Amino acid sequence: MNSYQEKIKYLFYWVIIFVVAGSMIIYGLSKPIQFQSFKDSTNLNVSEGHKLMWTFYSYSLVYPIIIGIFEVLGGILLLFNRTRVLGCILLTIILSNIILQDYLYEITALNSAIYYQILILILLVFNHKKIKNTINEILRSEKRNRNLTLMIIAFLIAIALKYFETKII
Repeated sequence: MNSYQEKIKYLFYWVIIFVVAGSMIIYGLSKPIQFQSFKDSTNLNVSEGHKLMWTFYSYSLVYPIIIGIFEVLGGILLLFNRTRVLGCILLTIILSNIILQDYLYEITALNSAIYYQILILILLVFNHKKIKNTINEILRSEKRNRNLTLMIIAFLIAIALKYFETKII
């Protein structure tokens, strides 16, 4: 690839980072205001699912604030090379939840959440070497043969504990 193409690719990469990071930080910081109270419960332009979800979120601000904290954190993590993949993973978890809720409750912001998730997937493609190296390191560091017996014993103990938990609690 020539220098011009590399510059365009680099520019495209950073535009995506700034768009996603900036949007997630703004969305996260606005969560306490967004769900302070739901005044649209009589608005005929929103679906019943929309009314239900907004009423749920506005009942207690703690849950939206927690989501907002993770959105802000994910946006900040995107800005730094060493934490970018972690930011993508964190935001994918948050956006997957938002996409599911928006789809199931017929929220009009569904397209925005999908758009940001697609941009995050593009960032992950740009960082495919880091992801590959991380996965290889995780898989290489396990001494599977020696630990397999211990994992099986731990699994059986966990099943036994779960059985007794359901009987006691």
